Amino acid sequence: MSTYLRLLQYVRPHLKVLGLAVACMAASSLLGGVQLGAIFPLADRIITNRVIPTQPWFPSWLLQLIQWFNAVEPRTMLTVFAVAIPILFFLKGLVEFWQTFFMNDAAQRVIRDLRQALFDRFIGLSLDYHHKSSTGKTMSRILYDTGVIQNSITEGLSDLVLQGFQVIVCLVIALAINWKLSLILAVIVPLITWPIRQIGKLLKKLSQETQTVMGQLNTTILESISGIQVIQAFLVEQAARIKFATANERSYRLTCKIQKRMNALSPLTELIGASGGAVVFWYGGRSVLANEVTLGTFLAFLLAILSLIRPFKRLAKLHGINQQALAAAERVFEALDTPSSVIEHAKARVLPRFHREIVYEHVSFQYDAQPALRNVSMTIPFGETTALVGPSGGGKTTFVNLLPRFYDPSAGRVKIDGRDVRHVTLASLREQIGLVTQETFLFNDTVRANIALGRPTAEFTQIVEAAKQANAHTFISRMPKGYDTLIGERGDLLSGGERQRLAIARALLKDPPILIPRSSFSMRRRASWMRSPSTSSRKRSSGSRAGGRSS
Repeated sequence: MSTYLRLLQYVRPHLKVLGLAVACMAASSLLGGVQLGAIFPLADRIITNRVIPTQPWFPSWLLQLIQWFNAVEPRTMLTVFAVAIPILFFLKGLVEFWQTFFMNDAAQRVIRDLRQALFDRFIGLSLDYHHKSSTGKTMSRILYDTGVIQNSITEGLSDLVLQGFQVIVCLVIALAINWKLSLILAVIVPLITWPIRQIGKLLKKLSQETQTVMGQLNTTILESISGIQVIQAFLVEQAARIKFATANERSYRLTCKIQKRMNALSPLTELIGASGGAVVFWYGGRSVLANEVTLGTFLAFLLAILSLIRPFKRLAKLHGINQQALAAAERVFEALDTPSSVIEHAKARVLPRFHREIVYEHVSFQYDAQPALRNVSMTIPFGETTALVGPSGGGKTTFVNLLPRFYDPSAGRVKIDGRDVRHVTLASLREQIGLVTQETFLFNDTVRANIALGRPTAEFTQIVEAAKQANAHTFISRMPKGYDTLIGERGDLLSGGERQRLAIARALLKDPPILIPRSSFSMRRRASWMRSPSTSSRKRSSGSRAGGRSS
C-alpha cells in the first residue's frame, strides 16, 4: 500500500487534468444509466402499453418524469425514442473521447515526471553504482518499468474510476427496483474476489521475474551492438545469438504465464456473474408471468444485474495490472532511494581557482574488499606535469579518479590549495578539471558540439583554436560539413586518433587549471598525467604502491 500511495504522489501535480477525466467518466456513467433506464418506457409504454410503476420514495422530479411518460401515447413515445437514441449515443461517445484523452494526458505527464526523476537520479549517482549495475538494467528501469506503471495509470486507474461509477449506477437502479433480490450480489462479490486475490499474488511474482529478464535482454543487446567488432573478430556471433535467444525465450514464457493468468480472470468472472444473472432471470421471469411486475421493471432489473458483469471483469483484471505495476514501482523507487557514495557536504564552499598545489595525503582506497591504493602520498605543485607510470592494475586510474571525486578515499585526504575536496562543491571542483579519458567517449552530435561540451557558450573562433592546439583542425576541415559534421554514435565515423584529438580539444577549450589526459604506451605500461599549464614545466613519474582494479 505504501508503494501505491507513493506512486500516487506523482499524480498529485496533475490532479486538474485527472479531475477532468473523472468528470467525463461520471458523465459517461450517468448517460449509461439513462440508457439502462430507457428500458422502462420502451418495454412498458411502447411494447406492452402498460403504466410505468412508481414508488412512494421516488424524488419529485422522477415522479413527474414517469407521469409524463405514462401520459404520452406509444406512437409518440416511439418517435421520441427514435430521435433521442442517436443524440444519447453521440453525447456518450463525446464524453468517452474526452475521458480517454484526459486520462492518457495525465498518465503521460506522470510517466514523464517519473522518468525524469529516474534519469536525474542515475546521472547523480557516483561511478561505483554504475560499475556494479549494468546499463541494460538501468535502461529497463527507465523505459520498461515506467511503461508498466503507465499502463497501470491509463488502464488501471481509468477502470478503477469508470467501472466504479458504473457499478454505483447499476447498483442504484437494481436496489431501487428490488432491494431484496439485489442481495444476490452479496454472494457474487466474495466469489469473484477470492480468485482475483490469489491470481494477483502470483502475477506480482511473475512480473518481478519479467523485469529482471528485460534487464538481461537490454544488457545483451547493448553489449552485442557496442561490441560488434569484437564479436565478429572472434567469431562468436553464434554465442551472442544463443545468449539473446535464451533470455528472449525466458521473456516469452514469463509473458505467456502472465497473460494466461490474466485471461483466466475474465471467463471466471463471467461464469460467476452469469450464474447470478440466471437466478435473477428465473425468479424475475416467474414474477412477470404471474403479473406481479411489469416487463419493463423486470428487464431493467435484469440488465442492471447483468451490466455489473463487465465492470467486475474489468476490476478483476485491474487487480492483476496493479500487481504488475507495484512490482515495477518497487524497482523504480529502489533506484530513486539509492544513496550516492559521493555526497556534497551541506556546507560545501566554492573552490577558488587552483594556484598552489594538489596534495594526496596518506590516501587509501578499496573496491569492496579489494585494495587499490594503500597509504599513498604525493604533492603536485601548480605548473608541474606529473606522469603516473606502472603496470596494469597498479591503481593509476583509481588515483586520478579521486581528484574530481568520482570516488572518495576510504582513508586519507585529497586537497587542492589546502582545501579537502570533500568540503567544496562538486561543480566548482569539476569545472577546474579537464579530463581526457583513456577510452575516448564522444556523443552522437556535431564536431562543434562535442568540442564545446564543457563550454557551450564558447565562440566558434575559440572552438577552432582549441582544435588547432589538439592538432584536429586539419582533418575537421576536410569533413563534408566541417565543424557541423555529425560524427555518429560514440564518434564511430572517426578514426581512433581523430576521436582522441577531439577529446583533447574538448578538454583544452574548457581551459581548466588542472588537465588529466590519459593514454596507453604499450600492453605492459600505461600512463596517466595530471598537469597544470605553464610556460615551462618539470616532469616526474611515480608508481602506485598497491595492486587493484585495472586502469
